[in-house]
This record gives sequence, structure tokens and C-alpha cells, in this order.
Amino acid sequence: QGEEQNQFDRRNLLRAMAWAEKQYCECLSQAEEAEPARRYLAERGISAESIGQFHLGFAPASWDFLLNRALQAGSSPAVLERVGLVSPRQSGEGYYDRFRGRLMFSIRDVRSRAIGFGGRVIPGVSSKDDAKYLNSPETPLFNKSSQLYALDLARAAIAHEQGIVVMEGYTDVIMAHQHGITNAVAVLGTALGELHVPLVRRFTDSVTMVLDGDEAGQRRTMQILDELLALFVTQEIDLRILTLPEGPDPCDVIATQGSAAFRE
Repeated sequence: QGEEQNQFDRRNLLRAMAWAEKQYCECLSQAEEAEPARRYLAERGISAESIGQFHLGFAPASWDFLLNRALQAGSSPAVLERVGLVSPRQSGEGYYDRFRGRLMFSIRDVRSRAIGFGGRVIPGVSSKDDAKYLNSPETPLFNKSSQLYALDLARAAIAHEQGIVVMEGYTDVIMAHQHGITNAVAVLGTALGELHVPLVRRFTDSVTMVLDGDEAGQRRTMQILDELLALFVTQEIDLRILTLPEGPDPCDVIATQGSAAFRE
């Protein structure tokens, strides 16, 4: 029991995540099979500097890329399962990689430690039935409802600008930072909610929420707006809603019109 406890202690789990992040990053930069992911990033206008800064990676479409590397490194598959990187096989023994054929976004805590991943399907690599995004499951390190993507990179700018800009997509945030809007963060496949409040309050009392220009984005917001306003008012947080022109997401607006137009 003691040994198992030791294996699953927080430091060991964080070490496993840092190791996995490194495998995915190296795969994106070096592997032949990552070419479609590199092409996708280039088409979205994401720079090499951003790829490094945000620790982007690639998980090949193999069932055991990470698993094989872990075994070679003498790492325990049970630890990888605990942090949501592999899943036990349905039949028989053993495990398989949770993330396959995806561009990998490293989700880091405020102290810049990898605690989870978001994986996006890549045209030509993933199968068309795959969900567009797959996030890490809930683990001892990761709770998607109380974390914000890129908060570690946005901290200084949030203090300087005296406000935080909350977006919906990882690539939106990366593009924002690339164009100097460095107080931008993203929610992790959930709505902005109660569990985010203590995190936000540590850095600012002013939140600007950016809504995609599409109908679905605006409909989602209308559903949660009353609750959000009530929640933020009681916490004395100033909440503003930024609605984009019809159609584009923040990434498109910033890429085509520049950061000045977006700030405006």
C-alpha cells in the first residue's frame, strides 16, 4: 500500500505529465507522421515561437505510442492511467493510449506544470467519427471546471491590463498571445462558472468574455448569462461580454484584422 501510495503521489504524477508533454512536443517537431499537424498549424498562422511557448505536441494515430515509450523508460502504465494518458483495455490485460492522431495542447497550472491535455483532431489523420476535441478526464491533478488554459502565460498581462479575457478555444488564445493580447485565457470545454471564480479573483476583478460570432456560441451564452451575472455580481467581479461579428471566431478576427481591431 505504501509503495503504491508513493507511486501515485502528486510529485510523481506531475513528473509523468511533464514526461508525456516532452514526448508529444518532440513528436510534433521531429516525426514524419506529424507533418499534417505541422501543416495545420502553419495554415492557422501559428508561429514556431508559439508552438514552443505553448508546448504544443502531437499524438500519432497509434494505440501504443506513449505506452511503448513509457515501458522503455521504465515508467509505470498505472501512473499514466492515473493521470488520464492511457486507458485499460476492455478485454484482456494491458492499456492503450487515450490520445491518438491528435494535435496536443498542454494544459498547465498557474505554476506552469502540465496537469492535463486537450487533443484536437487533424484532417487526414483522425477518423471522421472522432470527437473534434478530447480533454483529459478528471484526475488528481486536473479538474476542467476550475482550470483556465494559458493562465500561467497570461498572469503578468492580467495584472498589467487589470483584466482577463476569456475565450472558448485553445487556438484563439494562442493567436491572441501571438498578436500581443497576452491577458487571454480559455475555458476547457466547459462554461465559465462558479469554480473559476476563486481562480479569477486571485488575479483580477474584471472579466471580458469573448463569444464566437456563430449562433451556437451566442445561444450558449444566453443560456448561462443570468446565472453568470448573478454569480459574478455577488463576488464583486465586473463581467463584460464581447460579441464578435457574425461568423468568425476570435482566431479569425485577430488573424485577418489584427489585434488593434480586436482590442477596439
